[in-house]
Formats: sequence, structure tokens, C-alpha cells
Amino acid sequence: MSLQKALEAFTYKPDMKTLAKNAFCSWIRAYIAHRGELKRIFMVKKLHLGHVVKSFALKDQPSLVGKLFHNQEKKRMRGEKQKGLSRKRKVLRKT
Repeated sequence: MSLQKALEAFTYKPDMKTLAKNAFCSWIRAYIAHRGELKRIFMVKKLHLGHVVKSFALKDQPSLVGKLFHNQEKKRMRGEKQKGLSRKRKVLRKT
């Protein structure tokens, strides 16, 4: 069995797949964040995202990985916002 196939089998587990997706999205954000003179070296538009996804042992298309991560972040932010509102309501009720 090749190393790539072994890694893909390892990331078949849901928790490992989530970690790999999060790592991929973080790596892309860090790659995009290069400044000034480095931007001409690290050109995002010339990067083959399919190869990058494969290096994280994922089989999904890069666009799908990004969308799933973005949707998870939205849900998390919405949940945190609702928790903050419920805490404020509790404080207001006590006063």
C-alpha cells in the first residue's frame, strides 16, 4: 500500500477528516496572508488547490472543503452569538 493511500485511509475516520479539513483551510489562509514582496512569490491563483488537498490526504474537491469549513464556522459563530444574547438576557432579568 502506498503512503498516500495509507494516509487517505487514516483520514477516512470522521474526526481525522475534520482535522485534515481544518488544517487545509488554515494552511490556505496562511498562504494568502503573505505580504508585500512575498506576494509575487506566493501567488494564490497559480496554486493548484487539488494538489494541496491531496497533500492533506483528502479526496474532496478543494471548493467543497472550503464550503464545508465556512458553513461550520457560520454555525459556530451563530451559536456563540446566541449564547451571548442568552447571557445578557439572564443578567437583565436578575437586575
